[in-house]
Amino acid sequence: MKKILLLSLLVISLVSKAQITATYKDYFKEGSFLLIEENYDSALANFIKAYKIDSSSANINYNLGFCYLQSSNQRNIAEYYLEKAVKNISVNYKEDDANEKSAPTLARYYYARALHLNYKFDEALEQFNLFEKGMKAEDTEWKKELAYDKATCMFAKEIVSSPLNVQITSMGDSINSPYPEYSPVLSADERMMIYTTRRPNTTGGEKDVTGLYNEDVVVSYKDDQGKWSKPVNLSPYINTRGMEASINLSIDGQTLILYKGISEKDGNIYYSTWDGSNWSSLQEFGSDVNSKFWESHACLSADGNALYFASDRPGGYGGKDIYRCIKLPNGKWSKALNLGKTINTPYDEDGAFIHPDGKTFFFASTGHKTMGGYDIMFATMEDENKFIDITNMGHPINTPGDDIFYVTSPDGKRAYFSSVKEGGLGEKDIYLISIPDAKEKALALFKGQIIPADGEPLPEDLIIIVTDKNTGEIVGNYRPKMVNGTFSTILPPGREYNFSYQTKDREEFYNEDIFVTNELTYQEIKREVNLEPVKLVGKVQAKSNALLLNTIVLNNPKNKKPVEGATILLQDEKGMQQTFTSNANGRYEGISLKPKTSYNLTAESNGKKSKPQTISTKDIKTGKIINQILYLDGSRPKSDNDALLDLVVYADRKSKKPVANANVVLTDGDGNKREAVTDEQGRVKNLDLDENTNYELVVTKGDKTSDKIMLSTANVKGGKTIKKTVYLEGAETGTPDNSGLSQSNLPNTEYEFYFKYNRTKIDETEATWTNYIAKLAELTKEKVVNVSIKSSASYVPTRAFRNNKDLARARARATREKIKAALEAKGGNLANLKIKYTYNVNGPKFKSDFRKRKAKYEKHQYVKVKTSTR
Repeated sequence: MKKILLLSLLVISLVSKAQITATYKDYFKEGSFLLIEENYDSALANFIKAYKIDSSSANINYNLGFCYLQSSNQRNIAEYYLEKAVKNISVNYKEDDANEKSAPTLARYYYARALHLNYKFDEALEQFNLFEKGMKAEDTEWKKELAYDKATCMFAKEIVSSPLNVQITSMGDSINSPYPEYSPVLSADERMMIYTTRRPNTTGGEKDVTGLYNEDVVVSYKDDQGKWSKPVNLSPYINTRGMEASINLSIDGQTLILYKGISEKDGNIYYSTWDGSNWSSLQEFGSDVNSKFWESHACLSADGNALYFASDRPGGYGGKDIYRCIKLPNGKWSKALNLGKTINTPYDEDGAFIHPDGKTFFFASTGHKTMGGYDIMFATMEDENKFIDITNMGHPINTPGDDIFYVTSPDGKRAYFSSVKEGGLGEKDIYLISIPDAKEKALALFKGQIIPADGEPLPEDLIIIVTDKNTGEIVGNYRPKMVNGTFSTILPPGREYNFSYQTKDREEFYNEDIFVTNELTYQEIKREVNLEPVKLVGKVQAKSNALLLNTIVLNNPKNKKPVEGATILLQDEKGMQQTFTSNANGRYEGISLKPKTSYNLTAESNGKKSKPQTISTKDIKTGKIINQILYLDGSRPKSDNDALLDLVVYADRKSKKPVANANVVLTDGDGNKREAVTDEQGRVKNLDLDENTNYELVVTKGDKTSDKIMLSTANVKGGKTIKKTVYLEGAETGTPDNSGLSQSNLPNTEYEFYFKYNRTKIDETEATWTNYIAKLAELTKEKVVNVSIKSSASYVPTRAFRNNKDLARARARATREKIKAALEAKGGNLANLKIKYTYNVNGPKFKSDFRKRKAKYEKHQYVKVKTSTR
């Protein structure tokens, strides 16, 4: 009996041991496959389970450390495991073998990166050097990568030694949660924040392959006491069951730019507009802003006439580049132009943001001098859209990790960004940066608020129309937020504006003039319009019906310098006079006017007198603030726009090849600009010019810039056209080809597609595919067509199929069925279609080195289609 019991216990022990060994292998194998699929979070979960069973090998520590390096909020943990891994390194390492006990030589490289992330720069450099000693002569790509990593490590050490005087504080639990929050964008008055979150209450409640809830866009508001509200869903017209993320907000708060896609790295950019009560459904920008590639981020200039966006489309300088489109006279966007090598590098650039001053350009880069990963940079934009003085924002704004999306307040004293920091509430939190030493930006922020009567909601569909009084052009239409009645916008200096407050029936209930001086300081103009009770008066009406005059005395229309101590004389139609004296800012404000009265207004100082100005209140039916500028040296001459410019741009004098999509900038003596883009023939036609004006003409494309050309309309008769030819030596001609894949160069009787790992579906949205199907349909209507499909898989192991040959066959069959379905939909003759296919496994043998040689394997994951006729 004892022998039987002992035998039973022995069998149970052996079975249990076998089960434990098998379970470790299962977890390890599953984790290895998930690594190839780049599903790092799931791979990490499996390696952790394997580690709990057996933590002794360098191999399991290496894989854990590698996975932690790919995580967004646990990268600091990687050092612990990789330190163990480098104690047992083998040059004969087998990557996907659960019985392998050692770690590869790559472990030392990843250990160095982990040390770098944890601010241990000297130790990181030591490990980078040790890794370099073991490299082979043919490892050219790795040598290039290593040189980059060492440079970032040395720069990080340097920049951390001189930290900025900034204060970084969390936005708190009103904004942040235990889940990821990121990509904040704010209204100009900093009272509305729109951002992205991945909470359980996301629309649809679905998760992506990493186990995180899908992205939703939410909004929070700051009250008069400075407290932020809990976030709410921004709009049912924006959030869906998929991925939507905030990107940028126009300075007037009326246009929101968003990202939408099937994942964080597979999507495009769109925009939504505020109608006074809700955000519109997503709309496309048009032109070639979106492509079949990845467009990740975008922003608008303060005037809304330039769009900057990031894309990994081919034809750039490498990785993701930043591109620019300008708004054409017809309201559409021009073709995208690469910003050139000053901004873009062979690595990645992203997260563009233009400050409202129109000159400071923020972006993130992994290619300029960084601390590691993305760092926030800023540059100065010159008159011809050139960028100078690329500068790293410094530490602690930048860190050895990724620092990408950064937006600033109009005065430049504050900024908002998302980051992973110790003590945070969630994976990513949103933070406020206070920058006390920042120089204030020279611009004017108008902060308006319409306040309803006590106990009444804000009337719906109110609109504020702002007009440039000099040109008559509408600067913008603004709709206040229903939650607090606020609106804000940036006003360029040196101009006079009219604000007309109107109801939904376009009945004006308030009006005021605003003049923004050329003072080189930050200005805030605050206005509150209090409403009478609608229930009492029966309509929207402002409480104050006062008629007020604000005056400002300037030296002349060109310099616009305030004149202190000037005597201001106001005389009504009955001869009654009032005198006032301008202050240090050239102003005297709050002069009461009588209704239905005409006035004569002048100013005088040091023997110089302004031209008389007539002020009339006879047709004013509502409260109004009238703003009047008085120039002591006369008024600005009127512009008639009666001359035209026809321009053609060639690449060189010999070939005279036209340069399409070149940027043309005309700048007058006052710094006012006019922009245009050349057409396919390199031409710009009928560009308006002012009479008696001198212009400087500059043409750019990419990093090529023409010589400055001086134009004058001083002696040009009305209606005459000036013709000019500009040579842009070395510029690319024609429209850039953004198709990107090798098959774009094939005739339309052939087609090729290269697959990512384990994929079998081609991209039916590509122009190369649609062109091929169109040609195939045309041919099958007339004759028998033979189609041959050649399919290939690499030797990288697959678990979705029995073996790699089955994967190649699946690709061939899937392509065959797609051709048949597309041909039938196009109206082709299926009876005349004959398809044959072959498939095989090609390329280098798999050496358990997918992480190191991924690009080489993917060259052999394709289908190639050729067509012939009888």
